Amino acid sequence: MASPRETTQNMEVIKKKLFRSAMQGKWDEVVNIYKENEEAHMAKITKSGDTALHVAVSDDQAGIVEQLLLIIRGKDKVKEVLKIQNERGNISLHLAASMGSRKMCKCIADALPDLIGARNHDSETPLFLAALHGKKEAFICLHEICGFDKGKTYCRRNDGDTILHCAIAGEYFDLAFEIIRRYNDLVNSVNEQGLSPLHLLATKHSAFRSGSHFRWFTNIIYHCKNHFSFKTTSFLK
Repeated sequence: MASPRETTQNMEVIKKKLFRSAMQGKWDEVVNIYKENEEAHMAKITKSGDTALHVAVSDDQAGIVEQLLLIIRGKDKVKEVLKIQNERGNISLHLAASMGSRKMCKCIADALPDLIGARNHDSETPLFLAALHGKKEAFICLHEICGFDKGKTYCRRNDGDTILHCAIAGEYFDLAFEIIRRYNDLVNSVNEQGLSPLHLLATKHSAFRSGSHFRWFTNIIYHCKNHFSFKTTSFLK
C-alpha cells in the first residue's frame, strides 16, 4: 500500500501528464490516462482549478468529452467528478452551456440532470449561462432535460437578473422569444435595480431602426402584453 507521500507524488505525476497532453491537444493520451487512473478524474490540472474535462469542453472537443464521460459514468464517483468546480465555481456543464454546444450539454446533463441547477460563485446555473451568452440551442436542450418545474428555479442569479433580462440585454431577441414562450412569468420579474425585462427592451429601441430585428421586437411585445401592465403601443412609436 502506497504511503500518503507516495500517493501525493503519484497524483502530481498524473496532473502533469494530463496538463501536458491537454495543452498539446493529445486528447487520446488524456483518454488513456482517464482509463488507467481513476484518480485522474478529479485532478485539477490548471491554476484556475480546471479538470481535464473542463479543458476538453473549453477546447470544444465534443467527441473527447463523450469518451471521458463514458469512463467516468462507469465509476462510483460520477456525481463527485461532474460536480467539481473551478475557481469561478463553474462545473463542466457551465462551460458547455456558455459555448453553446448542444451535444456536450446533452451528454453531460444526461449523466446527471441535476447539474443543470448547479450554481457558480455568481449564482449562475448552466441554463442561465446559455441564455447569458445567447446560445439558443444549448438553452433549449437544457430546458428539455430539466423541464419547466425545475427550470423556473434555475432562471435567476444573485443580482436579480433573469434569463430574460440577459437575453434582451444581449439583444438575443430570438432567444428572448423562446424564453417567454416557456417561462412567461419572467416578464414580470424585477432585478435589484428595479428593472423588468421590458424596461430593458424599451432601451433597445434604436436596435430596431433598421428593421432587421423588428419582427422579433413585435413578437416579444405581443407575447408580453397579457403579462405586463403597460401600453405596448408606446414602444412602437
